[in-house]
Amino acid sequence: MQLPEIPDKIPVKKRKILGPIARFLLSKYNWSIVGKFPNRKKMILIGAPHTAHRDAWFGLLVVLSLDLRVNFFGAKWMFSRLPSPITFSKNLDRLGMPWPLGWLQKYMLIRLGGIPVYREENKGMIESTTAKLKKLDSFLLLLAPEGGIKHVKHFRSGFYYLAKNLNVPYVPVAIDYKNRQFKIHGFRKVSDSFEKDTQEIKNIFDGVEGYYRTFRA
Repeated sequence: MQLPEIPDKIPVKKRKILGPIARFLLSKYNWSIVGKFPNRKKMILIGAPHTAHRDAWFGLLVVLSLDLRVNFFGAKWMFSRLPSPITFSKNLDRLGMPWPLGWLQKYMLIRLGGIPVYREENKGMIESTTAKLKKLDSFLLLLAPEGGIKHVKHFRSGFYYLAKNLNVPYVPVAIDYKNRQFKIHGFRKVSDSFEKDTQEIKNIFDGVEGYYRTFRA
């Protein structure tokens, strides 16, 4: 499996054990990574379509395979609980199923760059995240503009306002199950219109087949 070259400005973290394991698993699952990363120290990667929890698994393999140092948002429950078709609580931060190794799950996800999102009290998230990222010399922030695995008509605006506040570009990454590819598209700078940027990004993802559905602009 051929991997894209990582430019020298992109934040990386060499993984002597997890890196080779992830590359082996990606090859075993016949997934590939196509396209090129821009040589920039700070950027936001936006992935779509996000239709299944397994997207996160394959995304993790990509991150580990390329030795990338990333940050990503995740619902608070995902840091200590397992996905479950049964709802154990009406609290949005306590969904999923608890299990004995939840503490280890949380430790590993935070070590990987995870940022828990408390959906019951998410006021000021953009402002607080902007403040945190401004302090970093470099970062790769991973976002799913659909906000979850359910079909939505409109993208969430987080990627736009974070990119605008931080003055960084965003890079669309298609999760293509038909061709088993993570396709990296060219970077884009935010305009003065969220609606315009959203439509242009949707056009890029139009026709890409996710695990459960095909993305339509």
